[in-house]
Amino acid sequence: MDSRQGVLTGLYVLVVDDDLDAREILSSVLGYFGAFVTASKGVADARRLLHEVAPDVVLAHMRLGGSDGFRLLNEARRERNYTPFIAISGQDFDPGELQDAGFAAYLRKPLDHVRLVDTILAVIRDR
Repeated sequence: MDSRQGVLTGLYVLVVDDDLDAREILSSVLGYFGAFVTASKGVADARRLLHEVAPDVVLAHMRLGGSDGFRLLNEARRERNYTPFIAISGQDFDPGELQDAGFAAYLRKPLDHVRLVDTILAVIRDR
C-alpha cells in the first residue's frame, strides 16, 4: 500500500455505500491508514450515524439504492451538520456541480488509495 501507515490516526470516517464489498474494502484501507471507520449501506442508517458518531468526514457513494449522496448531504445541512462530505462514484460527475452542492471533494471509482488518503487529509485541513 503506502508507507504512510497510520497517517489518518485520530480521524473518524463514515463510509456510506450500498455495495458490501466497497464498504469492506474502504473500511479496510482506511483502517490500515489509521482511521476509525463506521460503514453504512444507506441514507437512513447514515443519517442516524451522523448524529451518533460525529465523524470527521463522510465518504458518500452517489447512488445509494434508490437514493444518493446528494440527499444525505442535503439532509445533513438542513440539520446544521457541516461535516465535510467526499462524493465517490463509478460514474462521471461534474466536480463543479458537486462543489456547488456542498461536497468538499469528488473521487471516481475505482479509488486510488493514495489519492483517497490525500483527499481526506486536504478536506480535514481545509475545515
